[in-house]
Amino acid sequence: MAGLAVAVSATAALAACDIGEITEVTQVSWRAAADAPDGWSEVLAKPSDIKVTAYVTGEVFAGGGVLIDPSVDGVPEGLGEDQWVPSLSYLVQHPSGQNVLLDSGVRAGECGYQILLVLDFPCRNKPGQDVVSQLSRDGIDTIDFLVATHFHGDHASGLGPIMTRYDPVILASADEIDALKSPLRETQGYRYEQFAADMRVEAADNGFLEMPYIGKAADLFGDGSVWLLATPGHTPGHMSVFLNAAAGPVLMTFDAAHLEATYRYNAPGGLGADLDVASDSISKLTALADAMPGVALVFGHEPTQWTGDAIRHDLTTTK
Repeated sequence: MAGLAVAVSATAALAACDIGEITEVTQVSWRAAADAPDGWSEVLAKPSDIKVTAYVTGEVFAGGGVLIDPSVDGVPEGLGEDQWVPSLSYLVQHPSGQNVLLDSGVRAGECGYQILLVLDFPCRNKPGQDVVSQLSRDGIDTIDFLVATHFHGDHASGLGPIMTRYDPVILASADEIDALKSPLRETQGYRYEQFAADMRVEAADNGFLEMPYIGKAADLFGDGSVWLLATPGHTPGHMSVFLNAAAGPVLMTFDAAHLEATYRYNAPGGLGADLDVASDSISKLTALADAMPGVALVFGHEPTQWTGDAIRHDLTTTK
């Protein structure tokens, strides 16, 4: 009975941790199913003059086996060890003048989070490295949409400052929105104080079409430039992103594949919500990439893709 009392007490405490008001909206003019392209070849034939900037917002400390399953055949030794890895946010500037932020990265100051209340994931960054500071230096005055691939702290702890400064509509999968609303969200890595600001959210499911290789995919602008891809497993509602840039197509796995080796060996880390589903998502991403000659792959936390001291990278000229 004592154990039950502790469990009930913990649940009540979690439920009491309030977040800002979440208002679900319908604001995006998604491409209708009747207008869906016949396949990715049709999409690739019409690239867009989008500009893509990557901001390294800080680092997150990932324990062994979180980034990759080291027991999978072929995985090099050492990749499953504890390490600091980069945490990023990406700005997509569309020819229409609209700006889209892909994740918010690490906020200024303390931003660590927990899963199951015992597994700690501390974050760190330098002054001026948070995405709001970097956007301000680049003279970005508006953010129309923020795509939340998922709501773990290393991807979403910068959300509050973004909402305060820009108030974008947040696009996330319906499953991810439900997880954020859950009174037990803290046990899944969704730290309540990181979501204290009021939020307008829209489910990307409103725009999901069935596309070859990947399955569910939503065309944000209806012109084939920015696609939100359903890649569950790491979290129930995780999404990846495909950018059909004139400078060359870019497939961004986010945490569907933390590392290049996670992708290459189909070895998702051990804290996925469903590792079988996570493995299936990697297989779908691999099939999609194989069907796109010349596509650049950007992984969730691959250190070798962000070497040196630079915290800002133009992906439309140097992928």
